[in-house]
Amino acid sequence: MKVSLESLIKNDSDLKLLAGNKDLSLNSISSIEEINDEEVLFLGNKKFFKKYQQAKVENKIVIIIDEKLYEELDQEDRESLSNNTLALLTSSNIPISITKASKVFYEKQRGSIAFELDGRKDGSAKIHPSVKIAEGVFIGENVEIESDCFIMPGCVIMPNVKISQGTTLYSNVTIYPETVIGKNCRIHGGTTIGSDGFGYNFHQGVHHKIWHFGGVLIGDDVEIGANSCVDQGTFTPTRIGSGTKIDNHVQVGHNVQLGKGVILCGQVAIGGSTKIGDYAVFGGKSAVADNLEVGMAAQISGGSTVIGNVAAQETVGGYPARPMREFLRSIAFIRKNIKR
Repeated sequence: MKVSLESLIKNDSDLKLLAGNKDLSLNSISSIEEINDEEVLFLGNKKFFKKYQQAKVENKIVIIIDEKLYEELDQEDRESLSNNTLALLTSSNIPISITKASKVFYEKQRGSIAFELDGRKDGSAKIHPSVKIAEGVFIGENVEIESDCFIMPGCVIMPNVKISQGTTLYSNVTIYPETVIGKNCRIHGGTTIGSDGFGYNFHQGVHHKIWHFGGVLIGDDVEIGANSCVDQGTFTPTRIGSGTKIDNHVQVGHNVQLGKGVILCGQVAIGGSTKIGDYAVFGGKSAVADNLEVGMAAQISGGSTVIGNVAAQETVGGYPARPMREFLRSIAFIRKNIKR
């Protein structure tokens, strides 16, 4: 299900083709962390351009770069972009170009899905004979459920979902398309996996939706508590590492990358595109802003808010979160001065 570059150009008056052939067919939109052949990559500011340079991309891609950013580049960088891409375009409004392109790709990839069709009726769902399915369960087309799974009442499994061996979905779990769930997982009642991330671009008094189709990849032996939400990635997957344990009422934003064995206690919120290292621990009601990195085995104390990167094995607390000793000294200082 490809999209022609020519159709993107026709759909967006802000785009201008500088180099390459508009008669190209594209698979999807790449994120800066995951760049694939025959996809389009948006470069909206210097931060993303530097990441692109550091990645030393050799993939055959189309780049759409902010018009003002392109004008600021030196001749060498401009030539490098032209020579190393299938096509190079500028946009006078990158945020709106992203929203327009995302809708075109979304409609191409998801528009033909019959969300109302139960895959057991047309034979497209592949369900192992050992799977136990309660009454009142909806299973969409092209769903695959491996052996020894248990699907409890009220679950909704939308099209193009794969659930691996030994996994249990408790009552009223909802799984959106393009979600892959590993072996021996347990997902508790009321949880939603793969809903859209909270992504909008504001322009001329309107919040324009960024259409999400990245899906979710969940590893083996993951447990997710009741009434939690894991948003799907914008254009590439949100990932939950094997052995991770997520408590009740937890929010995992779009494109978050959780490592192995991560612990998220109740009411934790993880902002979009943040990377959490293996075996990191988040205490209850703690939060981390978007586009950050929390290192391996870091510990975030309950109720704290992280607004900067956290090093591996570091323990932080407070708002804004800072090294624990520093946080405790500040509390002691405040108490001492209040007594005076």
